[in-house]
Amino acid sequence: MYPPVSSSVKFPEIEREILAHWQQSRIFAQSLQGAQREMVFYDGPPFPTGTPHFGTIFVSILKDALARYFTMAGYSVPRRWGWDCHGLPIENAVEKKLGISAKTQIEKQLGVAAFNDECRKLVADCNAAWESYINKIGRWVDYAHAYRTLDLPYMESVLWVFKQCYDQGLIYKDYRVTPYCYHCETSLSFSDIRESDSTRPRQDPEVIVRFKAIDEVDGKPTWYLAWTTTPWTLISNLVLAVGADFSYAAVEHEGAVYIMAEALVSKWAKLFGGKPRVVKTFVGSELVARRYEPIFPHYR
Repeated sequence: MYPPVSSSVKFPEIEREILAHWQQSRIFAQSLQGAQREMVFYDGPPFPTGTPHFGTIFVSILKDALARYFTMAGYSVPRRWGWDCHGLPIENAVEKKLGISAKTQIEKQLGVAAFNDECRKLVADCNAAWESYINKIGRWVDYAHAYRTLDLPYMESVLWVFKQCYDQGLIYKDYRVTPYCYHCETSLSFSDIRESDSTRPRQDPEVIVRFKAIDEVDGKPTWYLAWTTTPWTLISNLVLAVGADFSYAAVEHEGAVYIMAEALVSKWAKLFGGKPRVVKTFVGSELVARRYEPIFPHYR
């Protein structure tokens, strides 16, 4: 028999008891042990410029729900916390706190080293507040091993990647017109501009890329065709996505076979110089775990 439940339920007390049980029994740590499969979870880090707001809490709940789903499906799902410590948000918050109105005050009165120390202190102060909020909503994350973009090992890893790209001729110098802030003395990204009329409709680049398949169709060279509007991500591409229930077609053209969504065969007919010849069809689930050659050698 279950013990009787009071009609006067004190939800705050129940919440505190559950949170205490999770922490004392290390439930999150235990959920990472014993699973044969691991699901990698990348959490876009927030700016540590203050306490969480409704938007960040809402997104955190969605992320936690996704990670918990895979945990219940038998995966080990490490969730390492992180902080995005670079850029204007941190600097602006510290300037506001210290009453700084011009960069000359930093350079001539406070000192750059002292200003940087204040930025690091803000990150540390916000960390405690965030941890309290995130624990309060019941989200499981690894704070003990959180990464910070201000840490030297992290910055060195970014510079290492840039150097690898430079050595392989993938970095070029060019000109670009960008908004500029005279107060901050830096160019601004699109996300830094908040005016309601600062955005304009734009046409993103559209690229169709072919990936050489390891498994051939009918003994002929086979390629997967993928469409993207973010071609700059192809350098680090590691995976192609398919819809498990979608229909895909293998189209023969000039002695090779190209695999694409069947619904797009007629739309992309111009790529093949006429009506494509479909030699085979698949459902997406048949393509899962098939391998292909990366189009760039950097992550092979």
